Amino acid sequence: MEIPAPERRQSMRQLGLCFAMFLLSASKVNGQTTFGSITGTVTDPSRAVVPGATVTVTNEGTGLQRQVTTGAGGVFNVPNLDVGVYRIAITATGFARYERSGLALSSNQVLNMDAGLELASTATITEVQAATFAISTETSSLSDVKTNQVLQQLPLEMSRHLADKGFYTYTLLNTGTSSVTFTSIPVINGVRTQSGTLPTMDGIAVTAYSGGASPVQPSFESVQEVNVLTANPTAEFAVAANYTVVTKSGTNKFHGTAFYNYNSHLLNSRNFFSTERPLRVYNNFGGSLGGPIKRNKLFFFADYEGSREAARRQMTSDVPLLPWRNGDFSGLATTIVDPINLGLDGRPTPFPGNRIPDSRISAVSKRVQEVFPLPNFGSPTLQAGNYRQLFVGTTGFTRFNMVDARADYNVSSRDTIFGRVSWRRMPLDGVDFPPTIGHYPQRRYGHSAVASWTHTFSAALLNEFRTGVTYHRNSYHYDAIGSDLIQQWGIKGVTTTGIPVEPIFRVDPVNYFELEDAFFNNPSTTLQWLDNVSWTRGAHFMKFGVDVIRDRLNETSISPLIYGGYNFTGVYTNFGYADFLLGIPQTTQLAVPTPPRYLRATTWALFAQDQFKVNRKLTLNYGLRWQLAGPFYHQFGAIYSFNPRTGALVIPDNAVSRVNPYFPRDIPIETASTAGYPQDTLVDFPKGSVQPRFGFAYKPFASGNTVIRGGYGIYGNLIYRPLARDMGGGPFAGSATFINSIGSGVPLFSFPEPFLTSAIGAAGTQNVQGKDPSLKIPYTQQWNLTVERQVAEVGLRISYVGTRTVNLPYRRNLNQPPPSTTPFSASRRPYRQYNQVIWTDSGGNEFYSGLEVAATKRHGKNLTFGSGWTWARDLTDAQDSGGGGTSFGGQVIQDQFNRRVERADNALVLKQRAFGYVIYALPVGRHQRFLSGAGGWVEGLFGGWQTSWNVNLQSGQYFNPTFTGRDPSNTNTIGGRPDRIGAGNLPGGARAIDRWFDASAFKIPGCPDTNPICPESVRTNVGRFGNSALNILEGPGIANLDFALGKYFNLRENARLQFRLIMVNALNHPNFAVPRANISSTGTVGTINSMARVLNGEP
Repeated sequence: MEIPAPERRQSMRQLGLCFAMFLLSASKVNGQTTFGSITGTVTDPSRAVVPGATVTVTNEGTGLQRQVTTGAGGVFNVPNLDVGVYRIAITATGFARYERSGLALSSNQVLNMDAGLELASTATITEVQAATFAISTETSSLSDVKTNQVLQQLPLEMSRHLADKGFYTYTLLNTGTSSVTFTSIPVINGVRTQSGTLPTMDGIAVTAYSGGASPVQPSFESVQEVNVLTANPTAEFAVAANYTVVTKSGTNKFHGTAFYNYNSHLLNSRNFFSTERPLRVYNNFGGSLGGPIKRNKLFFFADYEGSREAARRQMTSDVPLLPWRNGDFSGLATTIVDPINLGLDGRPTPFPGNRIPDSRISAVSKRVQEVFPLPNFGSPTLQAGNYRQLFVGTTGFTRFNMVDARADYNVSSRDTIFGRVSWRRMPLDGVDFPPTIGHYPQRRYGHSAVASWTHTFSAALLNEFRTGVTYHRNSYHYDAIGSDLIQQWGIKGVTTTGIPVEPIFRVDPVNYFELEDAFFNNPSTTLQWLDNVSWTRGAHFMKFGVDVIRDRLNETSISPLIYGGYNFTGVYTNFGYADFLLGIPQTTQLAVPTPPRYLRATTWALFAQDQFKVNRKLTLNYGLRWQLAGPFYHQFGAIYSFNPRTGALVIPDNAVSRVNPYFPRDIPIETASTAGYPQDTLVDFPKGSVQPRFGFAYKPFASGNTVIRGGYGIYGNLIYRPLARDMGGGPFAGSATFINSIGSGVPLFSFPEPFLTSAIGAAGTQNVQGKDPSLKIPYTQQWNLTVERQVAEVGLRISYVGTRTVNLPYRRNLNQPPPSTTPFSASRRPYRQYNQVIWTDSGGNEFYSGLEVAATKRHGKNLTFGSGWTWARDLTDAQDSGGGGTSFGGQVIQDQFNRRVERADNALVLKQRAFGYVIYALPVGRHQRFLSGAGGWVEGLFGGWQTSWNVNLQSGQYFNPTFTGRDPSNTNTIGGRPDRIGAGNLPGGARAIDRWFDASAFKIPGCPDTNPICPESVRTNVGRFGNSALNILEGPGIANLDFALGKYFNLRENARLQFRLIMVNALNHPNFAVPRANISSTGTVGTINSMARVLNGEP
C-alpha cells in the first residue's frame, strides 16, 4: 500500500529526529533495557484487521497510562513499559469496548496480545479473562524470568550472605548454564565468563574488575525480577549472556515487609570430612516499605538488609609428619638420596636408613616448619588432610549491610523519571592456614546509582535517557608482615620491608604447606550514560541507541614474591620435604612491589534494531551493532609490553621517567614510537566491529500455542578490562626466577641465601610479559533453533544452541626452547636476557553445542514450577579461566610450538545438568478450594501451608593428571601433564574417595611403564612433553536437594506472618570435590578429602 505524501514527510521528520537523538545521546556499551512491550493485532469478527483502533494500556500498580493507535495492518505496539501488571482497553467505531486485565509483563519481554473485537450491536463491553502466557511467541532470544515471588519462596534464603554470587545463583535455575563449583562463575551456553557475560541492575552494568563478580548485589527484598538472557539477545545487548535485575518501585498501595532468618550449627549436619559441627550463629534480618507519596504521580520504595555472624571454621590441611620434621623418612618406600655426597659413579648416595642427620637440616628450614602445626587427625602415616582444627573465623561476611532506595515520578502523560541508589558494605575478618599467621581482614564496598527519564514525543515515538555510576572497592591483606618472618627465619637477600604480605613456600608432592597471600586494593568507578529511541511505524517496532562507557580503575596489587618464592620439588633427594630440610630449592623467585595502576578507558557503541510483525504468524527480528571497545591506558603511562623482534621491553613515550631506577641496565627498553607500538595502550585494537543479529518467530497454527523460533548473531567480547590488568610491573617493578643446579655436590644456592643476587631483573632471571600489538578482539557467533508449545498453563521447550568463539587470547612462553634430548641451558633460550617471556596472542577458538529441554509453569494460584535438562559439549584450545585469579588468557600452554594438543573439553562446562524447582501452596483455608469458609482454629491449623524445593543434578567436572619436579622436555618446564598408558577413568561403580581414578594409567615421561614414578637416575631422557591430553578425567557429580516448609498466619485482612523452615541439602548427600591429581604424590593421588560447594551453601 502506498503511503500518502504528508505521512511520508511526517515519517521522514520522525526518522530525522530519531537519528539526531541517536547521534547526540550517550550511554555505556553494556547498557540494557529494563522495559517490556505489549504488541498485537486487532481484528473484527470476520478476522479482518481493524486499523485506527485506540489501544490504552494501564499499569495496575501505578495508574500510568499509555495510548496508541493500530496501523493499517491492525498492528499495535506499546514499548518502554515498566515491569508490572497491566490492563488493556481497545475501542473502535462500531465495535464493543474490549478489556483485558492481569497481564504480567517482564523486562525485555515482548508480550503478544491479539484482540478480536465484537460488533457494538451485539455487546457493549467485551471483557476477557487474563490468560497465562507460558511461551514467547515474538522474539528469537532465549531467556528466563524469576519473579520476586519465586526468589522469596524458593529455599535460597541462606545464600543471602554469599556476597559475590547472588546474581549467579539465580542463573543455575536455567538450562544452558554450568557451574563446576560454587566458587566459579557459571558459564552460559559456552560464552566466556570474563568477557562475554554481563550483569546489570536497572539497566546499569555492575561487573567488578577483579574476579568477574558483581560488586553490587541487591537485597532479595528489592528485586522485582531477574531476567537471564541465555542465547541470541538483540542488537541492544553487547554480549551474548546477560543478567538483568529490575528493582521494585512503589505503587498506589502501601506494601511493607520485615524478615528474620536464623541459622545455627545446632541445626546443621556435620561435613562429611569434619570431626564435629563447627560453631555458627547466623542472623539475617531486614525489611522494606513502598507506596505512594502522591497517588498516580510519585512513589517510593526502600529496603534494608543486614547480617551478623559468629562462627568457627574447621580447617583441613596437609602438614608434614612428625618424623619428617626430624629428617626421618624411614616410613616411605621412596629412597631419600644425598645430593651433596656422591658415589663413585657420580650419583647421589642414599641416606642411611632413609634418615637425614640433624646436622644436615638447614637452620632456616627448622624455623620455617615451626610455623605449621603438628598432625592431629588420622593415622600417623596419613599424608593428606592430616590436620583438622576449629578456629575462630568466618565462612562469610560477619557484618553485612545493604540499603536500596528508589523513587518513581510520573511527571505528566509524556514524561516519567525514576532514580535509585544502592549502598553495600561487607567487612570480613577471617582466618586461614597456617593459623599462627593466617588472620586477614577484608573490606568490600559496592555502591550504585541510576537515574532515568522517558519522554513520549508521540504515541509512536519515545526516548529514554539513563545514566548511572557504580563504585567498587575490594581490599584485603594478611596481618603478618613478611619481612618480619623472613628476618626471624634468617633468609637473606630480601630488601623489601613493612608490607603485610606472606612469602610463598611450595613443597611437593603434597604441598605440605604453602604460604601465598597478596596485598590487594582496587577502587574502581564506572560512569555510564545511555539513550535509546523507540519508534513504531506500522508493523515495525524500531529502536536506536548510542552507548558510551567511562571506566576508571585504581589498583594496587602486591605479589607475595616480594618476600620470595621457594619451590621444593624433590628433584634432588627424590622427595620434596627432604629437599626442604636440606634447604635446597629447585627454583626461587624474587620481586619488587608493582606500583599502583591508574587505568582509564572509554568505549562506544551504536545499535539499530527492528521487530517486524509480518503477519499474525510471523515476526522477524533483525538489527546491527557497531562497537568500539577502546583499550585501557595508564593515566601516567606505567604499562609495558615486549617486542619479539628486538627482545626489548616497550613502554609509552611518557613513561620513561617512571622506570624503576634499580631495574638492570642490561635489560633493553625502548619507547612505543621506536617499536612502532600504539602510544598509551601498546595494543592497536580494531577501530570497531560490526555485529549483525537476526531472528524469527513463527506460529504455524491459528491457536498460537506453538511457536518455532530461531536466531543468529555476532557478539563482542569485552576483553579490554582484564587485559589491561596484566600489563603492569615489568621495568616499573621487576621479578626474577633463579634456577638451581648441583654440580660436583655443590648447589648453586641454598638456605640461608636462596637467591643468586638481590638485583631484581638481572640478565637471565627476569620474568616479563607482552601482548601482540595487533591483538584481535574475540567475537562470538551464536545461533539457536527452538520449538515451544503451551499446554494449559505449562510451557514446553526444546532448543539447540550453538556457540562459536574465535580469536580467543591464549598465553605462551616465547622463551621456551623446542623440546629436545639436549639438557636445558640458558644458551638454548631465544632471549637469553630473560627467564620467561609470557606472550598473549590471539587465535584460540571454542565450539559449544547444547541440547536443552525445559518445562515451566510461571503463573498460578497454587503451583509454580520449572525444570530443565541440558546436554552439552564444549571444545576449546584456550581454556576459560572462569573470571578467577588466573591471568587473562588462562594458563600458559604446555608447548608454544604445538598448540593443537591444548584442544580439549572446557573444564567449566559440564556434560549434563538437570534442575527443577516447585512452589506449592496447599489448597486449604481462606480463599482456597478446601475449607475456604473456615476460620478460627481450623484456619489457623490447616490454612496457609506452603512448600518449595529445588534440585540440582550434574555430571562431574573435567580434570587431568599432573606430575611435578621433572623436566622431561628439557625446556625448563618443571612438571606438567604425564604420559598416558591406560584409560585412567574407572567404571562408575569402582570410583571411591580413596581411589577415584586409576593413577597407574599415567607415568612421568621417560619412566618405565612398570615404574611410572621412577627416580631421576632411572628415567630416560625422552626430550618431549607428556602425551596425556587436558581434561580427560571426570570428577564426582553433584546431587543436591533444598527444601522449605512454611506457614502463613493471617493477622488481619492486609497483613500476615510466615514461619518457614529451610533445609539446604535436605538429604545430607555428600558432594565431593575433584580428587588430587598429582601422580608424583603416590600417597594421595586419586584421593578426595574435601567437599564441593553447591548452589545454595554448604553441602
